[in-house]
Amino acid sequence: MMKWTRLLAAGCALIFLTNMVILAGAAYNRSGEPESRLRLSQRELRPDRPVQDKDNSGIELELDWRIAPALPDKEERYSTGRWETPAWLDREKMAKLGFDVVKLARESESGRHDDSSKEVLLVLELNGPPYQQALQRAKEYAGQARVLLAGNPDSAEFKARAKDAEENLKNELTTSSRLFVVDAGVDLQTLRAAYSDNTRYAIVRGLIRPSDFGRGSRVSGCVTQLSAAHVNVPLIYRPVFDALRPFEVTLAFGRRLEPWIVNATGQ
Repeated sequence: MMKWTRLLAAGCALIFLTNMVILAGAAYNRSGEPESRLRLSQRELRPDRPVQDKDNSGIELELDWRIAPALPDKEERYSTGRWETPAWLDREKMAKLGFDVVKLARESESGRHDDSSKEVLLVLELNGPPYQQALQRAKEYAGQARVLLAGNPDSAEFKARAKDAEENLKNELTTSSRLFVVDAGVDLQTLRAAYSDNTRYAIVRGLIRPSDFGRGSRVSGCVTQLSAAHVNVPLIYRPVFDALRPFEVTLAFGRRLEPWIVNATGQ
């Protein structure tokens, strides 16, 4: 009996210490002035479960991020960007991030691929040129689809294409995320100097891995993960997300580049 009592006490102590470490880390992250603040909406923050689910568990929001692909689809379908190659993540950038690009090129030529990832710093941009370019491509595609339909009004194919293009444009205008990963680096001060507006750019940790292009010597990479992509909703803001309505969240990123909610309102 005494043995089990000791084990129980040890387990409780371990849980207590673990929680203390977590709380201390959160307190450190939130100490001082935030490294950045972004005002996001339901376009960039997705609940981890349907908001109409009325159970008593907490709500967690996930950052919905995108990339501007090096080879964009002409129809510019919505994509989270995972496993696609950003236009900026080329051989030179991969080398600066610490990847052995000579080794990667050699392995790619032989048909082998290095799946190892590196943790780096990623720059998130809100409502910048990459989003505007995606919106412009959606507008152009919709315009082209309308012209084709006007010249072939009885074509089922062109009717379907025009409908799809209009839905794609509507999504880009109203629901698609405007948050893009636009750069990466290994030094926070260098990145912040290059992206000084901390209400438009947030810097977070994330993972990059080499892209798989099949045989050939081309070297590039893809962004696979944001290390702090999930945000817990404090109890005080829970009603904002219980209703099926748009919302706006002020998200702060602290000393550890981890986010937390400082304000949330329904619209």
